[in-house]
Amino acid sequence: MRTFKPIFLAVFAVAAFLWICGCNYTQTYTPEFNGKQAAVLDSINSKYSFEDVEIQGKITSGTGGNHSVLTIRFVNGKNLPADDDKMTALAKQLAKLVKSTLKNPKAIESYTVFFEIKTVDGITTTTHSTGHEFKPGEI
Repeated sequence: MRTFKPIFLAVFAVAAFLWICGCNYTQTYTPEFNGKQAAVLDSINSKYSFEDVEIQGKITSGTGGNHSVLTIRFVNGKNLPADDDKMTALAKQLAKLVKSTLKNPKAIESYTVFFEIKTVDGITTTTHSTGHEFKPGEI
C-alpha cells in the first residue's frame, strides 16, 4: 500500500493542475462610454420604445487568452420588424449605434444583441429572446 501513496499523490496533483488550466473564468463589467450614450439611447427609445436597455461587458479568461463580448439586451420593444432578415439588420444597426458610444470599441471582440419579450403574470415571469452576434468588422 505504501508504494501507491506517492503515485496517487502525483496523479492527483497532475489532474488538479490540468483541471485548473482548462478552466475558463468569466468576469462581467460595465463598459465605459463616451458622452454620446444618453443621446443614442434616447434616439433608439424614441423609435422602438424599449422598456429597458441593458449593456454588459464580459471578459472570459482561459487557456485561449482573454476574449471580450459586449451583450446588449433590448426588452419589450414596439414597432419591431417581424421578418427575420429585417430583425438581423436592425440588430446590426443597433449594435453599431451602441459601438459608437464606447470609449474603447477596439477592446470588444464580439457584440451580441438580444431582443427580449418579457411577460409578467402574477409571480411568473416568462422571457422569450432572439439573439444576433456580430464581429466588429461586420458592424
